[in-house]
Amino acid sequence: MLAYDEEEQDGLMGGSPSKTHAKQQRAVLVGKGWFAVLLSVTAAAFAAGYVFHAWSSSHVVRNVNGVDVSYDISGEIEDGTSDGPSPLFNASFTEYLTSGMKNILQKNKFGMKKTYYVYDSPYSLRWPDEVRPSWAKKIIPFNKNIPIDKQICFVHVGKAGGSTVGCMLGFNLHCESKNDIIGLLPIVTTHTLHRGVNDCVDDSKYYLFVVRDPLSRVLSAFNYERPNATDPKAHRSFGQFNRNKLYEECNFQTLEALAQNGLLERNPDQVSDTCRARAVDAISGVGSYIAHGYFNYQYYAQSVFGTKEDNFSSTAPNSNKNILVIRNEHIADDWNKINILLEGHYGVLQSSEVPRNNPTIPKIPNEKYLSDDSKTALCAVLCNEIQIYKELIRGAINLNDDDMEQSIEELRRTCPSEAIEETCLRERPDFHKRIFNAFGASADSASLEPLKTSKLGPT
Repeated sequence: MLAYDEEEQDGLMGGSPSKTHAKQQRAVLVGKGWFAVLLSVTAAAFAAGYVFHAWSSSHVVRNVNGVDVSYDISGEIEDGTSDGPSPLFNASFTEYLTSGMKNILQKNKFGMKKTYYVYDSPYSLRWPDEVRPSWAKKIIPFNKNIPIDKQICFVHVGKAGGSTVGCMLGFNLHCESKNDIIGLLPIVTTHTLHRGVNDCVDDSKYYLFVVRDPLSRVLSAFNYERPNATDPKAHRSFGQFNRNKLYEECNFQTLEALAQNGLLERNPDQVSDTCRARAVDAISGVGSYIAHGYFNYQYYAQSVFGTKEDNFSSTAPNSNKNILVIRNEHIADDWNKINILLEGHYGVLQSSEVPRNNPTIPKIPNEKYLSDDSKTALCAVLCNEIQIYKELIRGAINLNDDDMEQSIEELRRTCPSEAIEETCLRERPDFHKRIFNAFGASADSASLEPLKTSKLGPT
């Protein structure tokens, strides 16, 4: 209309008819151009919607081990008529949470660029003078409408597969692959607990643990933290001095050497009593010689439940907290079981879609080798860890008796005695001071209520 008005005024004021006609033709062309652009945008939007629908549909209907888990729960949650499990989130709220997320991630798979999404950080509220680590931040959109009591806290246990799962959950970890959001789990897992950083809300009711066979986890942690590894990812500032005491002063370059000389005392003339004590403390988690040994299953379980006892389930006295567990050996299966628990059907994960984010660390000869007697000695020291590992699996609301038996059978291959026994010769240590120092919270109560103090003094 603006071009037409200008041309009409030109003719009325005595301008050249041919010039006016030319302007009118240009106006028609401009109008047609804008119409073509509008038509193209509309067509593109329609096509994108079609592709998006096809993409989302491909994630809705999948099978777990040949069993169809994509039953329709729409309209069946509120009246309780569904034959399947009763999901934590109903169908309409699930669609609300996932629709906006899928639109964003269609344009940019998370992990391709680092975009930190702003949300309330309990850690930042507790410690306003400290910077929340980047790995504790989410790089997928955060929806504030998720009820706090249904948000999941990700308990990142080191060297148990936590980085792999953390990448799938959308945390800013050293993710080497780009992942799709699969299911509702990444969306409702909003905060994390890792090492000395507790960024989870105080009244969280759901805690997601990633666990691994304890002996395999310790072997991986020991090799990962060897000081002569050159990969930057293998170097951590925590406990560097104590780490050197174990690896260099005591010359425990392999876990086999630690077990033979530190635990079994095969060469008493070559190893001091101090080094033998360090070997026990490193494996049991009492000493800070191995960071991922220091922050072990007991540390995280006691941080969540406020007790060193091993009844870590929602049925425990004074506890309304629920455990979700993903076993390193069965990531896809356990992920799917959690997703079914959350929403009933959406987004089944295939084993081939599980990324591997292991840092490349230079190997030394036989670093993964463990003799039978070394395994026996290590398992004996790990006994308390093994019992907590079993109890976490036993208390997981997404796992059943068959899953528990499966893990016990796998545990028998590495630590047969501890897999069967429920008690240990060594008394279980109490980490409440360690937790207090990390979180400024009282580990004497099951609720772990934060105190009016901070790492830098009273607040």
